[in-house]
This record gives sequence, C-alpha cells and structure tokens, in this order.
Amino acid sequence: MAEEESIWRSEPLDLIILDLLRRKDGSLKEDELLEMLKSMVKEISLPTLNKILMKMELSGKISVSSLKKGKLITMIKRKES
Repeated sequence: MAEEESIWRSEPLDLIILDLLRRKDGSLKEDELLEMLKSMVKEISLPTLNKILMKMELSGKISVSSLKKGKLITMIKRKES
C-alpha cells in the first residue's frame, strides 16, 4: 500500500471532491481540483486523484471529459423522486 493511501482521513476524499464540485457549480478542471485538494489534503498526488475519480465515475457520481489540456470533472445531478 502506498504511503499516501495509508494515511487516515476524517472525511473520505470522494465526499470532499463532491463538496468542491458543488461549490464550483458542478464542474472543475482536473488541475484546479488537484490544487484545491493539495491545499486541504497535503499528501494527494495525481495518480491517487485519478484512482478516486475513476471509482466515482464508475459509481455514477461524476463524469470525466477530456479537454485539449487535461480533464473536466462534472458532478452528475441525480433526479429526485
């Protein structure tokens, strides 16, 4: 297990990411998100972020789109019943 992943966090990174996306009208560029996370969670790296984003995309929480430079992360809005 990588050192980054073994550090205990009081809040899961996926919840932090969703909160940041909500604050920024539902979407952020990957590099902006990484910088915001680094200011909050010092030990985050791009490979760790990509792993979390992949899990979140597969679970239907976000969508990741390719841009000319980097990626755009967009929160998927759920329909309320």
